[in-house]
Amino acid sequence: MKRWGLIISLFFLIFSCSGCRLKPAQLKEFTGEKFLMDTLIQITVYSDDGQRGKEALDKAFAEFERISNLTDRFSKEGKNTALSSDVIRINENAGIKPVQVSADTLKIIQRSLYYAQLSGGSFDITIGPIMDLWGFGKNEQHVPSDEQIKETLALVDYRKVIVDQDNGTVYLQKPGMSLDFGGVAKGYATEAAAKVLRESGIKHALINAGGNVYALGTKPDGTQWRVGVRDPRNENGLIAVLSVKDTSVVTSGDYERYFEEGGIRYSHLIDPSTGKQARDLIQTTVVTESSTDADILNKPLFVLGRQRGMSFAGNLQGVGAIFVGADKQVTFTGNLTDQLEFTKNSGYQIIGLN
Repeated sequence: MKRWGLIISLFFLIFSCSGCRLKPAQLKEFTGEKFLMDTLIQITVYSDDGQRGKEALDKAFAEFERISNLTDRFSKEGKNTALSSDVIRINENAGIKPVQVSADTLKIIQRSLYYAQLSGGSFDITIGPIMDLWGFGKNEQHVPSDEQIKETLALVDYRKVIVDQDNGTVYLQKPGMSLDFGGVAKGYATEAAAKVLRESGIKHALINAGGNVYALGTKPDGTQWRVGVRDPRNENGLIAVLSVKDTSVVTSGDYERYFEEGGIRYSHLIDPSTGKQARDLIQTTVVTESSTDADILNKPLFVLGRQRGMSFAGNLQGVGAIFVGADKQVTFTGNLTDQLEFTKNSGYQIIGLN
């Protein structure tokens, strides 16, 4: 059985408009949603000018579509993706030649390589061949053999991504290598969308890109946004609520993309060092200013597990994290204490602070 985590968007918006009835009368609400980047994107903005609000909403969605076109790894029916996607062109030229790419693609790759090195390879955008081996991103998934995994892992190595900043090129040194931006593209697009909203004069907005949430400013009444963190084993439940402003809240879990075989769940959250699923945790949530960083950091934290992940997160300035273990124990970094409220009777055990 496959489960695709589109429904999680609901739980990040449950508390978002609590108190909106108190918003200043001159501010109008503009809301839209589109299916982009394989998820449902929901954006709400507030403006005292109708035209400005609608235009800002359109510009924000346009940013998601623009980044999607640059970062698509697979050709899309009815779209000339091979020409628009930097990622497709980079992958097609692996081991052949460097490829000229956009400034956005360079930024995504450079930030990804920074965290790949910082996490000791627990996050790696060259994981494309392993994702293909398991069938994620394709119509059918299956459990590959250990031999197949071992052979494919030879193509996974972020150190073989050569970026030439001066010439604006990217080169994969080994034939068969491929980049996969599934762990960063939505976060980067969310950040780009928030930027155009600010440039449009929007001071209050909420962006939800399938679990990648960005709260711009406060709610119109001046209070903080309240963002729910879903229960990873109950799609209709929450384990906590975060109070945030000008902040990203990004959650990853083993329920987002997975299949089952022989009664075992196999998620898309794979350890790049083993080519197999990381299993210590079932969900991580990262809270930090940058949506790009929050999106990226969820993956190494999930892969590292509770103990090493807590240690890693604790060394990152301005980053908060929540870990939900397979044992239903919840741990969170101490810097979230004042903005985190756990729900009662969730069935999870809160075991302490970092």
